[in-house]
Amino acid sequence: MARLEFFGVRGSHPTPRLNNLKFGGNTSCVVLYSDTDANKSYPIILDLGTGLTVFAGQQPLDGSFRGVAFLSHLHFDHIQGLPFFAPVDRAGAQLVIYGPSENGISLAESMGVLIGSPYFPVMLSDLSGEIVIGTIDENGIDLDQPGHPKVFPCLVDHTNATFGYRIEIDGKVIVYIPDHQAPSDNRRTKDSVLELCQSADILIHDAQYTNEEFGEKAHWGHSTYDFAMWIASRAMVKLLVFFHHDPRRSDHELEAIELHYQELAGPSGLRVLAAREGEALQI
Repeated sequence: MARLEFFGVRGSHPTPRLNNLKFGGNTSCVVLYSDTDANKSYPIILDLGTGLTVFAGQQPLDGSFRGVAFLSHLHFDHIQGLPFFAPVDRAGAQLVIYGPSENGISLAESMGVLIGSPYFPVMLSDLSGEIVIGTIDENGIDLDQPGHPKVFPCLVDHTNATFGYRIEIDGKVIVYIPDHQAPSDNRRTKDSVLELCQSADILIHDAQYTNEEFGEKAHWGHSTYDFAMWIASRAMVKLLVFFHHDPRRSDHELEAIELHYQELAGPSGLRVLAAREGEALQI
């Protein structure tokens, strides 16, 4: 078994408001642990949005933090939490970050530009702990930690170089695709994406727009609920988790959407949930 914890589920920008407190207003950050990691000492972090600052509140501040993060891409809502991540601002702490390169520019070079003057007052190299940034390719990587996790990246359609990830851990499969451009008919994707999702126990997938909203924002790089459902059905996924909620979406609206798609999926056996900040799933 494995444990999945949601610390940020919102897309585009953080939106803490009274009408979305149930689902949360922080941006993308999901943490995965092997069930054999009883002390939760080896987190696998998926994206570094503002939800990372919530995760930070549960971590040691004595320099003992060790973690590995897989970054889907470099948009602000997926990296904004990193320079505020106090556990790695301690001597002896370490965070290893993997993600895509783009146009011949390494991930380390890109992040060095984005987190530093004039965009931010502190450079990553100013933090007291060690941050190791490496580019990962589609061959994947085996992590030397509990549960023997294997992580496979796959380039997905978005507005820039973006990875979805398949993580195999404790005999379970978790797939994470937080940003994914839907086609006009919600019925097409690359074979590689379906292979990435095939028979996943959990698929966490971009579901930012309704079909009506998509008509106005079809070029913004995101998915509809229908597209996420189509992928999950085609790939024979067990549980689909809607993710990257639109910043304007209220708790009431998300509850209604979740119920609608649960009823729609009922006969097929596909389970459907909308991601909630603070929720944990045992897989």
